[in-house]
Parts: sequence; C-alpha cells; structure tokens
Amino acid sequence: MTEDSVQAPPGNRWSDPSRYIMGVFLLLAALFVVYIGRSAVPLVLSAALLALIVDPVIRFLATRLRMKRTLAIVVTYLFVVAMLLLLPLLIIEPLVEAANFALQIDPAMIVQRLSSFIQSVSVGLQSHPWLASVLNPPIESLLKALNYSASASQTPAPVMQMSVADLSSRLGRALGAVAGFLGPTFSGLASVLFTLLMALQMTLTVGQYRNWFSDLIPLGHEPELSLLFSKIHKIWTGFLRGQMQLMAAVGLLTWIGGLIIGLPQAFFLGVIAGFMELIPNVGPVLAAVPAVLVALLFGSTHLALSHLSFALVVIIFYTFVQMIENQFLVPKIMGGAVDLPPLIVLIGIIVAADAFGIMGALLATPMIATGKLVFRYIYGKIMEDALPEKQEGLKLNR
Repeated sequence: MTEDSVQAPPGNRWSDPSRYIMGVFLLLAALFVVYIGRSAVPLVLSAALLALIVDPVIRFLATRLRMKRTLAIVVTYLFVVAMLLLLPLLIIEPLVEAANFALQIDPAMIVQRLSSFIQSVSVGLQSHPWLASVLNPPIESLLKALNYSASASQTPAPVMQMSVADLSSRLGRALGAVAGFLGPTFSGLASVLFTLLMALQMTLTVGQYRNWFSDLIPLGHEPELSLLFSKIHKIWTGFLRGQMQLMAAVGLLTWIGGLIIGLPQAFFLGVIAGFMELIPNVGPVLAAVPAVLVALLFGSTHLALSHLSFALVVIIFYTFVQMIENQFLVPKIMGGAVDLPPLIVLIGIIVAADAFGIMGALLATPMIATGKLVFRYIYGKIMEDALPEKQEGLKLNR
C-alpha cells in the first residue's frame, strides 16, 4: 500500500475553522455531560482515588510475589473490605471513651475557668495602660457574656406535666429523628458499596481505558503525551501515598507525645491531628485547638503543672511536631510529588472548597499541581519550545 493510498482525498479534509469549531463543540459537549452527571462526580472521583491508592499494592503483589494480576486485585480489594469492616470495631471503644469524657464536662466549670483566665489577663494588662485601653472593652464584653451564660445555665428548668398529646408528639419526633438517621446511614453504605464496585471495575479494565485514550492521541504526539500522563499519574499517586503516610506518622507521633506529657484523650487527639493533615498548612493549626482547650480545662494527668502552664506545654509540643513534619517528614515522604508555594495551595483550597465542597478542598493540591503541569505543556506548545523539553525528557516540572 503506497503512501498516497492511505491519505484522505483533499475534498474530505476539514478546513481549519471547521476543525476549531468542532473542537470547541466537543469540549462543550464534554462539559455538558459532566454537568448533567455532576451528582455522580464525587463517587467517581472517590472510586478513582481508591483505585490509585491500591494500585501500588497490586503491582507489589503481581511483581514481587509473582501473583497473577487478577488474583492480586481480588486479594487487595478483599483486604480493603476487611479494613472497612474492622475499622468501626477498632474505633468504637475510643469513641465511647471520648464521648464519656465529653459528657463529664461541666459547662459551668468551663465558664468559670474561662472567666478566671480572662480576668487574670485583664489584671496583667493594667501594667500596660495603652494596651489595656485597647483590649479592656472587648474583655469586659466577653466577661459579661460569660457571666450571663453561667447565670442562665444555673436557672432550674420549669417542671412540666406531659399530656398524652405531648407524649405522642414527642414519640413522633423521636421516630422522625430515627428515620432521619437511618436514611443517611443506608445512603452512605450504598455510596461506599458503589465506590468499591466502581474502583474494582476501574482496576480490572485499566488496560482498556489506556488503549482507548491512546487511540485518541494523534499520530506523532504519543511520546510526549504519554510522558505527560505519566507525570500526572506520578503527581496523584505520590500525593495520595505521601498524604496517607503523613497522616499515620503525625497521628502516631501526636498520640505517643500526648501520652508522655499526660494529655487527656491523647489517642482521640492523635486521630484528629492525623485527619487534619488532609488540609495542608491550616490543618495542623486546627488540630492544636482542641488539644489546647483540653489542656486548659483539665490539665495534665501526671505533670504537676497549672492548667495554663500545661496549655503552653501543649502548644510547644504541637509546634515541635509541626517542625518535625516540615523539616523531616514532608521532604522524606512527599519528596517532589507536589512542589507548590504554600500561599498558592492555601488560595487553591479556598477556591476549590467554594466551588466543589469538601472534596475540592481535599484534592486542591494535586489539582493545582496537575494544572501547573498541563499549563506548562500547553504554553510550551504555543511558544513552540515544547520540542526541546521533549528532547530533554519533557521537563515540565522544572
């Protein structure tokens, strides 16, 4: 077959304006499909993330342990299901203990201690008249609010007689509350099941998707686009794997350190610190807030320190954990998977949270890194300098 025989007749070729118009039409059609299916986007994203997370495990079982890929997939997803079933059993006891701890908190005692602390701050400000003139008005307003809250909490509730109508009304509200609880519970379980099934299907058919995308790539562009997709895959897998390792490391470090200094509910606070790692930059600060409040209210279980002194110890401890994370854990675990300035990440989290909710906030960092990579590639194509980058290995992350 000659070269002329495979070329399309000139009459069948679209003009440049026609190709541009159809390209825009295809883009708008794709956006429309995403829009009408936007309610399913969180489930699809969750399934894709789960498939990315378990992919290294499947590769390890298939390459190192010489398992067949299908068997490795089955073993990995059975392990995921087992963890989902065992996780509630493992956290029930700590949750019950934390709930009992919270139920023992006396609101009047909290108000009293906060008032005493604020009054001590007000007395200390008297030696600085200029500072006292600025801070005393809001301090007095806060003390009045606390005193009003304390007096309101001490007012005994009036004794009321309950009629049959009141009883039936309360019973109806209770049944409505139970139904309101069971509905979201079953909906959540169904979402988890669909996420697992979609992730399993994605893992089983990943080769078909790869071939389908390869067929869409124009001839001559396969090497650079394959490398581009490989770098995007590296960003997401590196971020997800590193994020999980960071969560485990920070949570474990906070738990052990809390036990050493006598921080009440150290395990639960360690879990909070680990989950707060999902929010870059701001998460560690938010994780320290409940720990400092617990220290102010209850003090240490075995250190002979005042509550205020112990709260300062907790602040120093959380600062120390943050320093270890930034200086050792993040460079070691995350590496160069996501190389972004903290301010850009913070702005991206705010924008993504406003646009896409909690899922957008959690995935803002890899989305920004992916956008940066794609922008560099497209910009290089526009400026016609992508070919030198391709010859040097497509250094889109420079």
